[in-house]
Amino acid sequence: MIEGLIQIGEALPSEEGSLSSFILEVSPNRKNKQLNVLKIIFDLTKEKLRLDVNEEMDHNTARTYNYIGSASGPNSPQWYVSSTMLNYHVSETIYNLSKLDLGNELNNKIKEILEKYYYLMDESLPDKYKYVLDIERLGISNKTMKDIYLEAKKDKTKPGDIGKSIISIINKEIENFLKENFDMKLNDFGLFTLYIEGEPLSQNKNYIEEAIKSKEPKIKKSETNRGSCSICLSNNEVSMDMTKTKVKFYTTNQIIFANNLDRNNYFRNMQMCKSCMSKYLAGENYMQNRLRTRLSSFDVFIIPQFVQGKPLNENELNIVTEKIINSFNTVKSLSGIKEMRDHIFNILDLKDIDEYFLLNFIFYKSNQASTKVRVLIKDVNPSIFERIAESSLKSYNDIVGVMGPGLKGEINLQTVYFMNPIRLKDGDPTQYRDVLQTYDSILTGRKLNIKNVIGNIIECIKIIKFEKGSYNINPNENIDFYVIRANMYLKFLFYLGCIKGGDGMVVNELNIKDDLKNFIQKMNYSEQQMAMFLLGYLVGEIGNIQYKKNDGGNKPILNKLNFNGIDKIKIIRLTKDVFNKLNQEKIRQYHELTFFEMKKLIDKNIDSWTLNKDENLFYILSGYSYATTKPMLKGDKNEQ
Repeated sequence: MIEGLIQIGEALPSEEGSLSSFILEVSPNRKNKQLNVLKIIFDLTKEKLRLDVNEEMDHNTARTYNYIGSASGPNSPQWYVSSTMLNYHVSETIYNLSKLDLGNELNNKIKEILEKYYYLMDESLPDKYKYVLDIERLGISNKTMKDIYLEAKKDKTKPGDIGKSIISIINKEIENFLKENFDMKLNDFGLFTLYIEGEPLSQNKNYIEEAIKSKEPKIKKSETNRGSCSICLSNNEVSMDMTKTKVKFYTTNQIIFANNLDRNNYFRNMQMCKSCMSKYLAGENYMQNRLRTRLSSFDVFIIPQFVQGKPLNENELNIVTEKIINSFNTVKSLSGIKEMRDHIFNILDLKDIDEYFLLNFIFYKSNQASTKVRVLIKDVNPSIFERIAESSLKSYNDIVGVMGPGLKGEINLQTVYFMNPIRLKDGDPTQYRDVLQTYDSILTGRKLNIKNVIGNIIECIKIIKFEKGSYNINPNENIDFYVIRANMYLKFLFYLGCIKGGDGMVVNELNIKDDLKNFIQKMNYSEQQMAMFLLGYLVGEIGNIQYKKNDGGNKPILNKLNFNGIDKIKIIRLTKDVFNKLNQEKIRQYHELTFFEMKKLIDKNIDSWTLNKDENLFYILSGYSYATTKPMLKGDKNEQ
């Protein structure tokens, strides 16, 4: 996967003295709203600060203003002059620039700006909060800087908290200034950049040279002749400094991973020469710009690794990249049978590409400080996109062929997310091992444990049944249709080879309705699965009668189902209850043959029963949901 990023970096144009390899793209729109660039212009001649809000952003804006993100590391001083956040420019950018050697002319201008446009708030504050934009002197606010300090300090004792509060207050004052003078808000801007006397500081030659240096790994004298590059085996300018990378795939800061537990010795873990590191960083940057997508609530990078041939240039790389992302986005959200049929023949076709490659999927979480890898799925064949689309189509046809065209809801990669219970905190998944393991199996063809798959489905059903909050499952969803879709999901996994099908049994000689036979055959149920399905079907038929009698009221038969699972003893008890209810509701004569076949299968298998309590419940609910939804799909509104 690291090799794949370096291959990408090799294909990108390298311009000496340019930041082009490190430019991060910025969307010119937010929620379909056009964003602008906010230019903070320091006029040293007139000793004034001017805000220019008129330039609309486009896809070249990041390159125009050399936007390269923020300095690496959670506590690194921020001094890049183009940012997606105003905070840095309110406080630390100019202060940190004043510590750099940018040539006498620019050094003097930076120091003059710090003296005339910034206010020393408090020497005891952290460096990033010591100097802040003097909005009182610059006429942006009527508040004095002392008043701002006292307001920020109120009820706070930690210097860091006081500093954050100061920045927040100043941002609010700047927002008020923008509203009054330009009828705009801070969220109308996607990029904030600094100008000095009408010239963009981001295009200053000395600044660019310093920014390029900041992206290079630091090679210490002590690292000389200490091993070779992990990529190309070169011994020239090799460093173990990985602090410049945005995504950490290796550890070089924990003592347990150091050689001989020496914090200064990670040479055997991962190190790169200057050339490979430059290519890697360029590839990483391209990954963030072009190979990023989402799947449900997860952010995903998809990195191609060429195992036969390489892209010769950026144009060829862009073609491959576009095919990969388009194909993934197609199969993750297939909706509508026509769309599936149209797209299944337009999925990524390797015949059109001379180079052969594998894909690496990185599920990750980003914050300002770092990017945490949640899971890495390696060496995925791109043909998986076509297999996913085909499996989706087959599973849809199987279930809809039995249930009728009125059934809505196809299976795609998004469905996987809603078949695994995931606890959410502030909308972010916190317990996601099972769903990511499922994605891993789907993409690589690894087997899943069917008992775990069904166990997760049952947990999702319980979330709906008991209306639990803070999960990824909608508690208001209809359980019956959810269970039918879960059966379609199991067929999808079966066609992908992720789970084994049931043993299957010959149903032609059974005395049950033809539509029941069709469903059981499509699902390839074993004898035990079929027995539970038929038991659930009878529960559903009883429930339908009770629903009619109660004028759309409750179905007392459902009280016989234990949603915490049904073991063998409860199966026997439920069988007796169903028989009694068939008599009580006076419908035994309509379902006597079905009950007989179900009872025969249970008696035959009960001593060697292999289904666990969750599986028993799932197949009972499958039969119940079939009996409930089938009439509804036919248009009988009296059946529920």
